[in-house]
Amino acid sequence: MAAQSLVDIVIVNYNGGEFIEECISAVKNQTLTAFHVYLIDNNSTDGSATLLTPGDDRFTIIYNKKNVGFAAACNQGAALGHAPWIAMLNPDTVPERDWLEQALQCGENHQAEMVGCTQLSKLNPEELDGVGDAYSPFGLAWRGGFGWPAEKAPDHDGYVFGPCAAAALYRRDAYMNAGGFDESYFCYVEDVDLAFRLRLFGAVCVHSSQAVLFHVGSGISGRRSDFTIYHGTRNRVWTWFKNAPPLMLWLASPLVVITNLAFLLRSVFHGKFTCTARALGDALRGLPAVFEARRKIQKKRMVGSRGLARAMTWSPVKLLARAPDVRPLRREEL
Repeated sequence: MAAQSLVDIVIVNYNGGEFIEECISAVKNQTLTAFHVYLIDNNSTDGSATLLTPGDDRFTIIYNKKNVGFAAACNQGAALGHAPWIAMLNPDTVPERDWLEQALQCGENHQAEMVGCTQLSKLNPEELDGVGDAYSPFGLAWRGGFGWPAEKAPDHDGYVFGPCAAAALYRRDAYMNAGGFDESYFCYVEDVDLAFRLRLFGAVCVHSSQAVLFHVGSGISGRRSDFTIYHGTRNRVWTWFKNAPPLMLWLASPLVVITNLAFLLRSVFHGKFTCTARALGDALRGLPAVFEARRKIQKKRMVGSRGLARAMTWSPVKLLARAPDVRPLRREEL
């Protein structure tokens, strides 16, 4: 590994055979070359582990003996590096050649602890996959602009609640201080949870309009699979009750409960009632551990309900439309 590495890129592979080769090729051709990649294979069974031979000494490949989950594997890769920035990159992404350079420059220029990227749909490049994560006091997060025409992507950098971990940069010291991704999540919503914690600790996230990549989106696990719905539902509940500051917790939790009951009702009509009900049941059973983690987080927080409220998206219209919420950069807010 080059001593002058500026970014440690972590790529977690699990049965990503049809995607991983193109992702590796795109990373190797980045205009910014001062990086090191930690490619973690989570015991793939599709033969894709045999494809992880980039022939580049900037790559370190780790083969896990079991699937430890996305969150744990990301933490594993992050702990191996030493660069001042950590980048998370999904195997079903194809970054533009200047993706890393633009993202790093954005983070440094705006003194941000998190950087989100402009994600286009790989299946339909004329469509947005997301421009930063937004978060609602209903306890719901979404990728801003998901499914919108790509031409509506913001042409300027701006604040967002957090980055989508399909392609995100974190300052190493901030990531480590926050404890990285919560490994009990296994996968899904772990990026929203980390952004929430970093926000509580005084961090900000800037969306880079020029750091562009193409993303399949749940290309491996399936967007509407039982696996995705289960982990997304359970982890969504945990994220709210673990992180919401006290005043916000008491005032908005009724909205969060009603929202989750509405999702449960909707699941009946989509044939997903069993996995949704199981997720909510497991979320409730996990609350004692969640509140134990909450006590530790709240002791460290530097931002209260008012500060978090300013970072959230309150408009139900934006929520329903999955609208982007990229806000103008103002130095005094840093």
